[in-house]
Amino acid sequence: MGKDVGPAIDGRHARRERSRVAVIDAVFALVRDGKVPLTAEDLAERAGVSVSSVFRNFDGLDDMQRQAFDVFRERYSQLHDSVGPSDAPRGQRVVQHVKSRLALFDAAGPMMQIARHRALDYQPMAEGVARSRSQLADQTSAHFATETAQLTPAEASNLLAVIDAMTSPEAYEVLRAAHGRSDRQIAQSWTRSIEAILAGWPGIQPDIDTDTDKENTA
Repeated sequence: MGKDVGPAIDGRHARRERSRVAVIDAVFALVRDGKVPLTAEDLAERAGVSVSSVFRNFDGLDDMQRQAFDVFRERYSQLHDSVGPSDAPRGQRVVQHVKSRLALFDAAGPMMQIARHRALDYQPMAEGVARSRSQLADQTSAHFATETAQLTPAEASNLLAVIDAMTSPEAYEVLRAAHGRSDRQIAQSWTRSIEAILAGWPGIQPDIDTDTDKENTA
């Protein structure tokens, strides 16, 4: 009898896990479609499961959203990482930083927005958002390590905070929603702004590769 119970339990576990993943995928799809706030009925329909299955797999909608955000962080972890070599020319690193941020916000901006709203009254979500913010800060630090190495710890922290805040998901949403900027326009504005900040920040030496390119162009 014991041998028969094992496969049955494994089968139920596998079906439940498939149902859980389907609901989480439905969360992503509905959020990207702008269908918020999420309802159990909408999730069940998009996932192809019953409403009871939605609640069977999660401890309420709060827990479902938290798990979805955790999955988001796993799926898009590469977009939180640094891109390109740290010793690349400054202009190249600025462009890479901007591209990586826009790629992340394009792929998961709506999910990140919901997570920040839910973080106001749901501690597990607040913890997840804090981890995501820390990852983005680490990414900024990696991209501009060459410049911060020339500064005091306090000035390096100030510089990184400015760049990280300028290219944050909140700043992106303001530019998109309040000012109607396209991703292309945002990329141009962020690139120019970061380059200007780095060029004018006291203690940072001019970028050798950039100056050489300008001389060759002239």
